[in-house]
Amino acid sequence: MAAKPPDTSASKPSTKPSNKFDPFHPDMPQIPGVHDAHLRTSRSASSANAKRFTQIGGIAVAALVIGVATLWWVKSAPRRAAESSAAETATTEVPVPAPSPPAPVPATPATEGPTVAATAEELSKPWASKKFNFVKPLTHENLNAIVIRLPGGGLWAFALQEPYGRCELEFVTDLPRLAKQYGYRASHPMVANPCNSTIYDPLRVGALGTGVWIRGEIVQGGGLRPPISINVQLKGHSIIADRIE
Repeated sequence: MAAKPPDTSASKPSTKPSNKFDPFHPDMPQIPGVHDAHLRTSRSASSANAKRFTQIGGIAVAALVIGVATLWWVKSAPRRAAESSAAETATTEVPVPAPSPPAPVPATPATEGPTVAATAEELSKPWASKKFNFVKPLTHENLNAIVIRLPGGGLWAFALQEPYGRCELEFVTDLPRLAKQYGYRASHPMVANPCNSTIYDPLRVGALGTGVWIRGEIVQGGGLRPPISINVQLKGHSIIADRIE
């Protein structure tokens, strides 16, 4: 018997389409040229969308930068305007200083220690008097004082502030006023204390402790002692006060 050629039909793949239907993967019809056009259209749309997103992002960033710059300018504009106004005020409105008042002329200070109380011509007549200032050398206290020419030619000077008090004594030459105001009738001028009506006699001396006598004896009132004496002496035509008790 002649040998049968081998059957090769089983090893070749079948080119016939399968007639079996798959409900989950249906076969799409293959239309020449349609599938490639769809891919190109999708790619073109994606590229356009990406370009559009890039443009929108750039516009948003630019708008944000412009907004920040505008906000900074708005906030800084008033400050720059204020600084500019202050600078203009400082440079243009320079205040003109008021003219200085004339310096006061200082009063002639009282000198310490020896000082000219009066001149001989000023006290040439009995009961003539002259007020002056005396500065204590140790305490630098400035005292109002008076010097009187006595009828016998002598001089009597004393501090006008009452001893142990603050009242200022006065030399009364008006005898009727002395009698009316102080109730004391005298034949010559007296020194009086207006605070307590004490009367001191310039022609009499009173005791101030043991062996100490001082001019200005108390003849009326409750004063504690005669006025505080200041030593004076005539030097040429000047009466010099040099020390106080």
